[in-house]
Amino acid sequence: MQWWVSWALSLLGACGIFLTGRKKWYGFVVGIINECAWVAYSIDTKQWGFIFGATIYIAVYLFNIKMWWEESKLRRFKNRIHINIFNTRKVK
Repeated sequence: MQWWVSWALSLLGACGIFLTGRKKWYGFVVGIINECAWVAYSIDTKQWGFIFGATIYIAVYLFNIKMWWEESKLRRFKNRIHINIFNTRKVK
């Protein structure tokens, strides 16, 4: 494996974290793809510890996707049933 692959994977992981921090759903997708690439890297280089770390990161990404999805559904539901009892308009 080329020397620059680990650098590229680290950069891709940082991009995934950046996108997730900017509240972009596809940041999680980039992160999961990156971790799958780390698993392939660890198998190719026989550095088995990376598989353990990547598995943990994938589990965290999946857990956070689930939490964001549930929060998003709740927010959409609350916005749908919002009732303005004083019949006032919001001023920007």
